[in-house]
Amino acid sequence: MNCNDIIGNSSSNVKNNTLLNKDVIIDKKLLKKSKLKLLNLKKDILNTSLIYKDKVLKIKNRLQKKIYNTYNFFLEKDFLLVLPIIDSIEATINVLDNSNDNNSKIYVVLKDIQKKFLYVFKKYGISIINSINTPFNPDFHQAISIDFSGKYKNNFISSIIQKGYSLNNRLLRPALVSVSQIKKN
Repeated sequence: MNCNDIIGNSSSNVKNNTLLNKDVIIDKKLLKKSKLKLLNLKKDILNTSLIYKDKVLKIKNRLQKKIYNTYNFFLEKDFLLVLPIIDSIEATINVLDNSNDNNSKIYVVLKDIQKKFLYVFKKYGISIINSINTPFNPDFHQAISIDFSGKYKNNFISSIIQKGYSLNNRLLRPALVSVSQIKKN
């Protein structure tokens, strides 16, 4: 090799090294851009997953509420159909009580039927709204008449005309009541 060849080779090596350095710098820039893009994609995926996690949680809570309501109130319509029968049984028992015929077979059978209905009501979470001398609550009572006798405090229940019922604290039928009022002179 002669001197010119060595100089030519070294200058070509320098050119090659310069080109390689430029390629490395370009590759580093691309790598940096790719890493930044990857980081942004990870952030987007994390945000999206949090959004969907929240949506799934809302759907889960809504379904649990529907399941709870279905489980607790699935017989609501059926119980509403039974209430007039209960009213008739109680009215007949009251008539027999007033006629002092409470030893007859009919009376005994009706009392037994009434006890069985009350057992079923208790089993399924039905409560009876039937208390006198309690404050009038429009959520559970429907005022039919006003009582001016003065026996009870103002806006208290003075008599029950028809019992009310609630299923797991949801009103099935309001109690029909007479509400006391104090006359103002």
